[in-house]
Amino acid sequence: EIGSGLVGSEMCIRDRSPILNNAQISAIFTNGKTAEKYYKKYTEKITGIKSVCLPSTSPANAAWSTEKLIDAWKIIRIR
Repeated sequence: EIGSGLVGSEMCIRDRSPILNNAQISAIFTNGKTAEKYYKKYTEKITGIKSVCLPSTSPANAAWSTEKLIDAWKIIRIR
């Protein structure tokens, strides 16, 4: 139950167990605070992996420039 897609005002939790059961996942990154909130609520207890919350790439996050977002998201390459 990882990942979500917002449809109108409803959220749809997707089953990601095939990926989690067959891949060696060592880190999980969330795209913004809302994704982090739902990951913690629905999935963290299943995976046992704490997520790293990265700044949202949504256009609504106008406080972050593209350059600043790229710099923050580079952590994925380091891990």
